[in-house]
Amino acid sequence: MTRLRTSDPRRRAACGLACLLMAATTAPAAVIFSPPGDGVSGNGQGDAPFARVGDTNGNRYQQIYSSSFFAGVGPQQLITDVAFRPKQGAFGTFIGSSLTISNLIVQLSTTARNADTDFPNGLSGDLALNPGPDATTVFSGPITLTTTRQLFDTGVGNFDFLITFQTPFLYQPGLGNLLLDVIIPAGETISSRTATGATARAFPQLDTFTDGFPSRDGTASATDANLLDGLTIGRNSTTGVVTRFSVTAIPEPATLAVFGGVALAGALGYRRRTKAMA
Repeated sequence: MTRLRTSDPRRRAACGLACLLMAATTAPAAVIFSPPGDGVSGNGQGDAPFARVGDTNGNRYQQIYSSSFFAGVGPQQLITDVAFRPKQGAFGTFIGSSLTISNLIVQLSTTARNADTDFPNGLSGDLALNPGPDATTVFSGPITLTTTRQLFDTGVGNFDFLITFQTPFLYQPGLGNLLLDVIIPAGETISSRTATGATARAFPQLDTFTDGFPSRDGTASATDANLLDGLTIGRNSTTGVVTRFSVTAIPEPATLAVFGGVALAGALGYRRRTKAMA
């Protein structure tokens, strides 16, 4: 059996490549917030990106995020989850602490649409026109989202409504803005329960932010609240749900190729030297 010494070029090259790949998989995740950011409450609340309890008409909600939000992470990154901040309203004890959706579809894509509404090519009210060619389903299936927020709680809440992706999304901010596409197909059920397990008539609404029109906060939304007609025409808005993404920078393909080339060159060089000494 051939053993590799510490000074062996093959070992050094292999270790370099292994360390790079390990860095890509163990790098700490960055946290990206949409306006108004972490620790700052929005100026509104609503059901988006979901729908009201008991609604079976289906719902499709899209929100665009400026690529500038992600620019500091790196040219290439994996987005692994999305979270929203429940905002409990003082409407009575019928508001539940959990939300259960029988089938939820979440997609991400890189879109050429502009994130600000007063520029050309903003988010369209025809939702079919907004996703990019790399649209990827990152989550699909039933889900229950639960919050620790209680009735009459004040202050800024936590991002309790967390959706961990089954398939992380590869995002390159240099290619366009990020589009979140949340779909509840027509006929699916939406229910809520209180902390004691009793059926609730509503769930805690989500924290939203509106900066007026024209919007220049780097985010906007579009909604189609009735999917029964099979059409994709909805309405666009400057309102956006306050959002948190977890992202991890990964090496660019060119970087991996360089290290792969170093590993291969080291192995070939060692082989030539071994033959010469034979």
